[in-house]
Amino acid sequence: MKKKILSTLLALTMAVSLCACGSSGGSKNSEGNTKVTLGTTSWPTNMFFYLAEEKGFFEKNGVDVKIQDFTSTTESTNAFIGGQLDFCTFASSETIAPYSQGGDFSIVLETDKSNGCEGLVATSDIKSVKDLKGKTVATQLYSVDHMFLLTLLDENGMSEDDINIVDMSIQESGSAFVAGQCDAACIWDPYFSQAKAAGGTELFSSADDPDLITDVLGASKSLCKDHPEAVKGVIKSFFEAVDYWKENPDEANEFMGEKLGVTADEFAAQMDGLLIPTEDEVVKAFTKADDYSYWGYTQNTVRDFMHKLGVLESNDVDCGDMIDASFINDIAK
Repeated sequence: MKKKILSTLLALTMAVSLCACGSSGGSKNSEGNTKVTLGTTSWPTNMFFYLAEEKGFFEKNGVDVKIQDFTSTTESTNAFIGGQLDFCTFASSETIAPYSQGGDFSIVLETDKSNGCEGLVATSDIKSVKDLKGKTVATQLYSVDHMFLLTLLDENGMSEDDINIVDMSIQESGSAFVAGQCDAACIWDPYFSQAKAAGGTELFSSADDPDLITDVLGASKSLCKDHPEAVKGVIKSFFEAVDYWKENPDEANEFMGEKLGVTADEFAAQMDGLLIPTEDEVVKAFTKADDYSYWGYTQNTVRDFMHKLGVLESNDVDCGDMIDASFINDIAK
């Protein structure tokens, strides 16, 4: 599965000249629907926006959405922050750097949670995270799974100094584990599943805490202010597409799989590793709490991780301030 890397954020913060975003939307088409642009990349749950377009949900909800596909999340974020898009899909961690540098946008929807498609795998003699002390663990530095590993160590009273972290790509980390070249690996699918199939012991997976790794939809603050009905229309259309998928899985998997460039079965398998929160669950994710159930708390944890690694100059921004829960709160009523 395609995964977004925290290290791209450093390049993004260097490359992007931030300015007010969202000026491209708001005009009306001939039917009176609000015209907006939505930037996205190849990721399973992003395909629900294409399904919403195909089934006429956008039109029904008063929006004329032009979906623009980008080859990388860096490109889509550049376009969004630069004012060329009204909406943009994000890995949650990728919102932090542009927002901390002044990006004028809000997070209006949580689109998925990782549900077992990545985790920490170890040799059979290692029974717990604490057993990793002095062991060699392969992962990709600055990746979401690197953060995942450091979080697990911290929760078990350990730090990165207690283990030997070997920096490899996620694919190389998986291969190294299967070849017996390291004691453990923190990786995502398909390499996580392959490592377990080769005899590895799952110490922890994202299914144990799906709130840690999520994806979201951002909207420009100007669109939220001037055309709130368009923001609500896009969110409603997403949930209607999800409902259609649940009711017509074969047809929907075929359509979305083709959009993603995989077979229907492959698309269904990728979705097995993800959870799509309900309207009420998104409301909960956007409600303040002192634990990972609150999106802002989770991203503040990632923010501190990024600051420690030098990706962010400071960690004084409150990621909870990114959230505009007014739309989902209204829809969930």
